[in-house]
Amino acid sequence: MSSIRTLTYSVRLLGFLALMTGSSVTALPAQERVHSTDPSVRLQMYEAHVAMTESSPFKNHPWQFVGPTNVSGRMTDIAVVTPKGESYTIYVAGASGGVWRTRNEGVSWEPIFEDAASTSIGEVTVAPSNQDIVWVGTGEANIFRSSMAGVGVFKSEDGGESWDHMGLAGTHTIPRIVVHPTNPDIVYVAASGHTLYAATWQRIRERWNDPRNEPHYTGSGIHKSTDGGATWTQVNEGLPAAQHRGRIGIDIARSNPEVVYAFVDNYEVAREAPEGETDAYGRPRGPV
Repeated sequence: MSSIRTLTYSVRLLGFLALMTGSSVTALPAQERVHSTDPSVRLQMYEAHVAMTESSPFKNHPWQFVGPTNVSGRMTDIAVVTPKGESYTIYVAGASGGVWRTRNEGVSWEPIFEDAASTSIGEVTVAPSNQDIVWVGTGEANIFRSSMAGVGVFKSEDGGESWDHMGLAGTHTIPRIVVHPTNPDIVYVAASGHTLYAATWQRIRERWNDPRNEPHYTGSGIHKSTDGGATWTQVNEGLPAAQHRGRIGIDIARSNPEVVYAFVDNYEVAREAPEGETDAYGRPRGPV
């Protein structure tokens, strides 16, 4: 179905170009699916980059930023060292700019993750029992055209001064890391197959629309593991039907771990739009 839609879109686009230019245009075949680069290859490419940088005759030549000065990126997460008064350190994760640290509650900032294999960050967190231990999950989990793939999780034991790669290189996005409250060696990472509760969203993004479900999709929902991620069961009773479930945000009540909250993007049709109603672009409005 996707290939047919892509080909149809290409034919329509080329037909429009032919009409505007008065020329003859031959339709292109549907694009083949592009597969992501193997994670081990990406890490090897990064190691080669580091080696070339260290051997470059210009390695000590500083870069000068020349602009533009009016651009910025999304900040995806914040981790605050507690208690306030004893520490004023805050870590902030950027969607495309690495991790930044302030030791004076935001008066000044310094980058501490700018030379890593991926500077797209989905999560930064500190261990509750030892706040010199900082975990970073690479790969922004939000869906944007400019999102970059991550290369797994990193750990610092000295407050961000140095980092060790801890694995999961094949996980392109990491939205959440939870460290055990008393044992910093026990860590749960929200990556494929590594969580206690997982929300999935089966969707497709064509070149002409936003991410959306298809009527035959069944992969969206909430999954629960009671054995540390070894096995999973679906817990979707009471939710909209699978084809209507969009992205899902979940959280557990700290006062009662049996209570789970789910914020569901529901694609069910509530009503048909009145005849003649248009959207912001002047097009006939579809179902609401």
